[in-house]
Amino acid sequence: MSQDPSLNPYSPTGYSIDSNPGVKMPLRGYAKIACIFFIILGSLGLLQFLMTIGQLAVSTFIPQKGTFDPNSIFPGAIVVAVLFALVNGAVSLVEVIGGVWGLKQKRSGANMIRFTAAFMIVFKLVETVYGVVVGLMMTEPLKKQIAEQMQNQPNPPPVDIGQYIEIGMWVGLGVAGLFGLFMLLFYLFTFLFFCKKTTLAQFS
Repeated sequence: MSQDPSLNPYSPTGYSIDSNPGVKMPLRGYAKIACIFFIILGSLGLLQFLMTIGQLAVSTFIPQKGTFDPNSIFPGAIVVAVLFALVNGAVSLVEVIGGVWGLKQKRSGANMIRFTAAFMIVFKLVETVYGVVVGLMMTEPLKKQIAEQMQNQPNPPPVDIGQYIEIGMWVGLGVAGLFGLFMLLFYLFTFLFFCKKTTLAQFS
């Protein structure tokens, strides 16, 4: 009499399968960090956008005598400043939305982060170069203005304040340039990371 193999306790009768095949893996690694960073950067960008618009409005409608206006450094500087502010404001809003949707593991959020990072690679390069050029153009007028203000004081300083102003300007430009380079590398790395299939597999 043959024995039914299905009754053998040592013989496997089936395969173990995932009872919840549709469950997504939790967001992990740099993908999660990038989403959080985008929310932070976007929030700070929106705050900076509001401050910039406020400063432009004050300098335009309530000009202060005796102070140097960086938006008058060349004809059309105010228009360029407004355009940069508007672009930064729009990008900041997209960064916040992309970061929030990314944390919810939505593919649309991942795409927004990827496309925004690609745009910011070019925009940050342009913005950094423009900021350094404008900073260099502002050095001499700013030195002249501060030197005149110092000379009009009852007890002017015995040292040449212009030299210290120039050093401070160069230090400020160096810091701004390094920060711009850091942000450019951040967006470049984020773009390349979110182009990977393993990264996009975490979103649906």
